[in-house]
Formats: sequence, structure tokens, C-alpha cells
Amino acid sequence: MPDAEELEAARRLATLALAELSRHDKCFSTSPRCAGLPALLRCCLGLLPLLNDGDRSLAARCCRGLLASLGAILSRDPSPSLLPSLEVVAESLVFSGRLRTYLAMADCAAPEGSRIFTEALPGQGEHHLTQELVCCHFISSLQDEGGFKVFLSALSWSWNKSQGTPEISFQGALDLIHMTCLFSLPVVVQAHLLLLASRCISDQNLDLHLHAFEHAMNLYVRYLPALDVFNRTGGMKTPWSSVNQRPFSCCIKDATHQKLRSQIDGLLSFFQLHSGDDLPTNESDIDRLIEENQHILHEKFRQESTVVLKDILSNILCCAKQEEVLASDTEVSDGIICLAAVLRLMSSSLLHILHCFSQMRSASDKTNVNYTTLCKEYNFICKIICLLGQHEGNELHRYNFLDIIGMPVDRERASVLMLAHFATLSIYCLRRRVGFLWKRCVVMLIMSVNLIAEEEGLGSFQLSTDVSKESAVLCNTEERTLEVSGHAKAIASRYETIHKVYKVRHVDGDGSSLGTPQKCESRIGKVDGQAFLECLPGYSPDWNDLMDFVECEDGKDYSDTLKQLRKFKKFKYEKWRSMRQSYLESTANIFRLKSRRLCS
Repeated sequence: MPDAEELEAARRLATLALAELSRHDKCFSTSPRCAGLPALLRCCLGLLPLLNDGDRSLAARCCRGLLASLGAILSRDPSPSLLPSLEVVAESLVFSGRLRTYLAMADCAAPEGSRIFTEALPGQGEHHLTQELVCCHFISSLQDEGGFKVFLSALSWSWNKSQGTPEISFQGALDLIHMTCLFSLPVVVQAHLLLLASRCISDQNLDLHLHAFEHAMNLYVRYLPALDVFNRTGGMKTPWSSVNQRPFSCCIKDATHQKLRSQIDGLLSFFQLHSGDDLPTNESDIDRLIEENQHILHEKFRQESTVVLKDILSNILCCAKQEEVLASDTEVSDGIICLAAVLRLMSSSLLHILHCFSQMRSASDKTNVNYTTLCKEYNFICKIICLLGQHEGNELHRYNFLDIIGMPVDRERASVLMLAHFATLSIYCLRRRVGFLWKRCVVMLIMSVNLIAEEEGLGSFQLSTDVSKESAVLCNTEERTLEVSGHAKAIASRYETIHKVYKVRHVDGDGSSLGTPQKCESRIGKVDGQAFLECLPGYSPDWNDLMDFVECEDGKDYSDTLKQLRKFKKFKYEKWRSMRQSYLESTANIFRLKSRRLCS
């Protein structure tokens, strides 16, 4: 029970708020603007439980006033200006079961013709209020083709400036997603809620982001089989596969349901027309795409990561062009749209998680306080990502990832597994011309490279290359020369500890040194690596720390050796390409023969 002073203050505030709500209700017919309405609704919704404990009659008045305002909002034609008010009410209902009970009871007590919501079925509680609000939010967000364009843009890119900040918290948006998962909500509406949560991500709470990432990954593996790109290899059940979802259509009014179906059909038609927009056709398109996403690359390794991504995406584009399309372009389904929305939430959460990891690592370098927590959270992320290991590219979508990503796929290593997974999916998206999902895959590839960079400064890519430094990361081709000094520094840093141990001197009792490193010149016909390093493009004295780890033959011309090695690698690649093309042609012929037999 509130004390007398609290109750009196609540009464005064509620009286003023109800008077202002009434004024807003009268203005609805003349003005579409509702600037102060979200704050008024939040105030009344916050006061209602307090009033119900101390002044039931005023609480009833407040409840009727809230319902009247909601009725005025929901009875209007869909308008983006109504979204903030709907978000405030939806968040309040998510956080407070008491509010849902009060509003549901008050609405049921109203005359049948003036009720705002449908009557809840037995066992469904008062969640029907939330379902109605969610559907109205979706309808108001996508009222015309302009709304469809905003929706498509939100799926394609990592941010959308035109939508602004929602009037709902990140926690509230996540709880809203969880609550609606209990019902058979249309998949496109689920995608809408996922995009709403992605726009709310400004909270620095690491636990929330870990929770969001886990939930997004569970949704991703749930909808992934619809693409027919991956075969299931694991024995784990798909999340929610055993959940009996409650019927959805009975939770909303018939008029709302009709509007909803119309909007969904219009959205799917729009996506079918524009799904192939902005797909890359050449290297300059890839350069532009990476440039537009520079802000999400790991700041410390941005230059190196850009080189890695350009090469990976170029290889993906080349691989997609080599494949013959064996089926018509994929029809854009609601499942594909939801997959893209899931990846939007997943990448946004992972970006914040990696930022938190960087901050924790910086603090740990000074205090070691966060080291245990950092390891625990990192292992948690890896465990979530390893859900992707249950899905392996099928016969039409298996590729040689050593040539595409510059390193073999290590299924035990989450970051590399994620890189290979989304490389496969991105090839599929290019072949089937699903542009918005392709761009989400690019962002997930960026997140994979960021995770590798966070782990060891892109050392995985460097160690997977041979001494010629010709790989997806370090290369010197006729088309471009890449700066490699940053990579040499990273390698030198990686071996710094070994180098210190290598050069340490131990002195025995008679004063002679033990364990003193022997110079490379003392070996027969061998010298240190200076001659080799000086032949590499972009040589810098910064690399001299590596000389003791490279062994050269005295007097050998390494510039000619590297030239011959490039020619040999080119020969090997052309041979592999020819064999693969022959295999694909034979596979296509077998496929055609089987298709003809089935048709006959």
C-alpha cells in the first residue's frame, strides 16, 4: 500500500494527465500530430498500479481514459505518427502483467460495441492486447510503398537513419519478441519486431546483447532449412520445434487481420520486384560495399580487414558467376525476409559484444580483473556460433574454402566456422539474386573477420599462407599491390614472447653463457632471412624482427624464386578451375537427365 503522500501526489498527477489525454482525444480528428501523447500514456500507465492499490475509483477512471485514448489511436488510419504511442503502451504491457490484467478487465466490462480488443481465450491470459498492438504497429509502419522501401533498406544495411529512435527500450523489444513467439504470429511481423529491436540497440549491457545474440542464432537455425542450402548434420533439435504455438488470428480483431494480410501480400510483392537490386557485378561494387560498412570494421585492424574482405568477396563473386543456375530465381518468401531480419539483430548484437570485449581486454591489460569474465563470455559466444556446425552445404553449395577465404575450415573454431558458413550462403544469395540477404551476409562476414581480429590480430590468415605471402590476405598481383607492413608487425607481435625467450642468456657457474642462440651463419650454407624479406613487396625495416625465424640459402636469387612460385600457383589454380568446371557440367547433365525421366 502506498503512503498518504505518495497517493495524494499520484491522484494529482493522474487528474492532470487524464485531462490532457481527453484533450488529445478530441484533437485526433483534426491533427495527426501526437507529440506529447507518448509521455502522457507512459505517465498514466505508470500510475495505474499505484492508484489501484490506494484509490480504486480513480484507478478505474484512469483505466477508462487509457482505453479511450487507445481506441482513438487504433481507430485512425495507419500513420507513422502513431508508432511512438503504440511502442510506449506495448513496452508497458510487456513489463507489467498487472497492467495487462487491468486493461483487459476494463475492456471486457465495456459495452460490446465499444470494446477495443478481442476477448482472450481460456489459458491465453491477456496477451491478446499485445498482439493487437504489435499488428497495428506493423500496419502503421508499412502503410504504403514508402514504408516497404524503408523496410527493405533496414534489412539490407547495418543502420537506417530515416527511422529514428523508437520509444521502446532494447529490453522491452526483446521481451516483446519472446512474448509473441508463443503465438503463431505471421513470420513477416516477427521480422518487423526483430528490426525494431535492432534499432533499439544502444544499451551497453553485455548480458542483454549476449541474450539477443543467442536468441537470434536460435531463430536463424530455425528458419535456415527453408532455403535448402544446408544439410542437417547434427543431432540437436531445432529450437522451438516442439513448442505448440497458440492460434494467432483469434487474438486480434477481424478488421486488423484483414489489413494485416493485405499489407503482408503487398510487401512480398514489393520484395519480389526489388530483391535483385544493388547486387554486385564487379570489383568496384565490392569496394563500394565495404566502404559503406567501414564503420563496423575492427578499428585497430581496419586496413588489414579491408584487404581480407575485398579478396574474400571477390572470390565469392567469381565462384557465384562460375556456377550454372540449375533452377529459376528463388521466390522471395516470408522466411527469407525473416532470416535477413534475424541476421540484422545478430550482427548488431555481436558488434556491441565485440566492442565490450575490447574494453574488457584493455582493462584486463592493466588490472587482470576482467580476464575470467572475458574468457567466460567469449566461450559462450563460441558455443552459440557452433550451432552453425550442424548445417553443412549440400551438394550444390559446397566450395573449396581454402581458395575462397584463404584458410581451411576449422569446425572447432567458431570464428572460422562462421566465416565459411556465410561465405556459402552469400554465394547462394548471388546466384538466386536475393540482394537484401546478400548484404546481411556481407555484414556477418565482416563480423567474422572482426572476431578473428579480436582473437589474434588476423594471425589465422597470415599463418595459413606460405612464405611467398601470396594468399587471400597478402598478395602482389598484376591488378593490385597490397600494403603488408601491418601484417608483418602483427606476426612479430605474435612471436614476441618466443623471440624474447630465444634471445635470453643463461650463465653457468664458470661464467660461460648457456643457451645463447646460434647465428644462422654458423649453419652450413644457411643465412638469416634478410635476403628473402627484401624480395617481398613493401619491404620495411620493421620486419627485421622476423629475420631470425626465416632460413635462406646463401647466394640464392629469391626474387626469381617468388616469380616462379607465382606462375606455379596460377597454373594450379587454372587446373583446379578447369577440373571443377568439368565436374559441374557433368553434374548439371545428370540433373537434367533425372529431371527429364521424372517428367516422362
